[in-house]
Amino acid sequence: MKTVPFILRDHREQLWRCWAAALEDRVESDYRQLMGSPLGERILRNLLEDLITYTEAEDYELAGVLKRVEERTTAETEHRLALGFSVLDMVVGLQVLRGAVIDVLVDALVLNEMPSFADSLDQIKVTNAFIDRLLCATLAAW
Repeated sequence: MKTVPFILRDHREQLWRCWAAALEDRVESDYRQLMGSPLGERILRNLLEDLITYTEAEDYELAGVLKRVEERTTAETEHRLALGFSVLDMVVGLQVLRGAVIDVLVDALVLNEMPSFADSLDQIKVTNAFIDRLLCATLAAW
């Protein structure tokens, strides 16, 4: 069995489509179009790679990994703010991503790709905490 971050990476296309579709009527159309474009797919790919790096890091590496991810997230948020996107759209986008992650994991459960129940819950908690850190970094740029 794979870990949750690797399952998400393996189902990245489905996750991206689910996320982009779930943004409908929740964010401004220009931000939804951005997330539905190849740039949005690249953003998601980078986020998943960061999640994998974070979950595979040794305890002594975690602070450094988080610092890099948070600094990059803050810089990307500042860039998007300069382009006229709202911080509310970015925050809502990350919250919607959390729901899309669960939808993809439910499908993976049906396909019998999920680790044990206890391991899955622990890994989902880590994934949620990671998204929370992204949210904090996004808000820090505001």
